[in-house]
Amino acid sequence: MTLLPPTVEQQRRIDEEIPPHPDIRKKDIQMIREWIAKQPHLPKHMDNSRLEHFLFGCKNSIERCKMILERYFTARTALPEFFAVRDSLAPEIQDCCNAIDYFVLPSLTDEGHRVSVLRLKDKNIDRFSLQTVTRRVLMVMDTRLVEEACLSNIMILDLKGWSAAHFAKISPTQTIVRKAMLAAQDSMPLRLHRVYFLNAPSFINNVLSIFYPLLKPKLTQKFRIHKGGASELWPHMNKDILPNEWGGKAGTFQQLNDAWQKKIEKNRDWFLREEKLSKTNETIRLPTTSSSLANDIAGIQGSFRQLNID
Repeated sequence: MTLLPPTVEQQRRIDEEIPPHPDIRKKDIQMIREWIAKQPHLPKHMDNSRLEHFLFGCKNSIERCKMILERYFTARTALPEFFAVRDSLAPEIQDCCNAIDYFVLPSLTDEGHRVSVLRLKDKNIDRFSLQTVTRRVLMVMDTRLVEEACLSNIMILDLKGWSAAHFAKISPTQTIVRKAMLAAQDSMPLRLHRVYFLNAPSFINNVLSIFYPLLKPKLTQKFRIHKGGASELWPHMNKDILPNEWGGKAGTFQQLNDAWQKKIEKNRDWFLREEKLSKTNETIRLPTTSSSLANDIAGIQGSFRQLNID
């Protein structure tokens, strides 16, 4: 699956938000590389292209880029639940691809946002594993970080077919759920513009309310909850970029999901190599460089009320 580059008009809008300054960016990358060189616990293998994508995703803020790089590498050491055995041909990943659609649409929105979609193919609760879904989503995110710089992202969660049992599996009363949120929140240089929930059940507010203590208000303000289906998206984005089943021209759910499955399979060797390289070496971390992510992980044992679904 090819991620189509911005059109001239999309690029103009992107440049308005993050003005391009090639000479300044080159100097910024050099400063970041010099900083990495002074951090003995951080790996040094990341090329300039991927560092540029990190910096762009941080809106050209050098300090935020440093923070995200630190958390990015620390996550791959401290959260093996999601970053160990990143084998795209592993049975659990293959089953996840067959049971759940997850893909990135080829075209950007008119404003330059990249759109991802997650939906159930199989309602069987036994085939729904948050750990495997998170691992797969993060593999796709890493693929994108290699391929492109992205202005910001839109996530579409189609809740058609979700039962109370599905939501119970993602309740933050479970440590694995809170760890999954840490793996994705502030550990990737991918900015979020909007989250659309489609076909939301009547009890969706009960579900979301228990997540709010874990989420920044700035994030929850980006949620848009719709009881209806894909037609709810049409006023907000050019429907041509959507899957065929949603009135668009991007291809069918099956075609889009299969294309991304094949993409991560094609990159299997890269994932297995990165699994070994993209880690911190905590034995040589300087005392003055404590990990904010490690502190966050240590603090997730707090008590939460049980998820109550009526």
